[in-house]
Amino acid sequence: MLTVKAYAKVNLTLEVLGKRDDGYHQIISVMQTIDLSDELSFVPSTEIIFRCSLLSLETPDNLVLRAASLLKERTGYSGGIDIFLEKNIPVAAGLGGGSSDAAATLNALCRVWNLDISDSELHSLAASLGSDVPFFLFGGTAMAEGRGEEIHKLPAMYTTHMVLLAPPMEMLNKTASMYGRLIPEDYTNGETSSQLRACIEGQKRSDADFLFNVFEDVAFSLFPPLEVYRRAMLDAGASWVHLTGSGPAMYTFSDSKQDAIAFAEKLRGAGYEVYVATTVESYSKEILP
Repeated sequence: MLTVKAYAKVNLTLEVLGKRDDGYHQIISVMQTIDLSDELSFVPSTEIIFRCSLLSLETPDNLVLRAASLLKERTGYSGGIDIFLEKNIPVAAGLGGGSSDAAATLNALCRVWNLDISDSELHSLAASLGSDVPFFLFGGTAMAEGRGEEIHKLPAMYTTHMVLLAPPMEMLNKTASMYGRLIPEDYTNGETSSQLRACIEGQKRSDADFLFNVFEDVAFSLFPPLEVYRRAMLDAGASWVHLTGSGPAMYTFSDSKQDAIAFAEKLRGAGYEVYVATTVESYSKEILP
């Protein structure tokens, strides 16, 4: 049996530069994996079997099942795999859990099935599953461009501790709705992402001014209850709060892990679902003992 971690991510920046001719939006985003993770176990089998600790995710369109099926189809592999997903990352929260699970599946099956596949072929398969999936093939710190599938690795970011709050909100057609609400005035030129990239490459601590998410105004307008959760974090002592991805998860940095734990406990005491996380540079292909 092979067991691997699939890490969550935060978007430290998420800018939209404009709309493309193919209907997608051109984005630029500095992304970072964190040690909040799902775990996937793989056991050889004669067919593809997928099970999950969260029964509602055991559907034909789950990205793990789609990734395994697509890899088998593209490579002509004759066997199967029995996959179990232990779900820890909040679902549909903007933390990339599904995309990370898919990337971890591709990486793990290349090893379990002993496949001879190039990095470019694997990247193409990942991109066909979702715009965030290519990033999770490697994880760490990276800048994503295009639809999100063009990945440029960056040096490891300084170790950063953060607190994440995951509102228990179901936001139907969340990402499509938010992109649909963007207007040209929301488009930026990528300067904030470039400034953050320069900080990371210079091994400097980034200024909060270099953190940005284009969806924040739209999200808080579309889903007014989000403001309650943001206000809770600010009232608990956060100097700033940002959405990650299309939300609804939000995050803030902490000076130390001890401070992050204390901050999280304060929010948990008020009844919120909170996670303490640290930046991580070990990728989703990491093997567990």
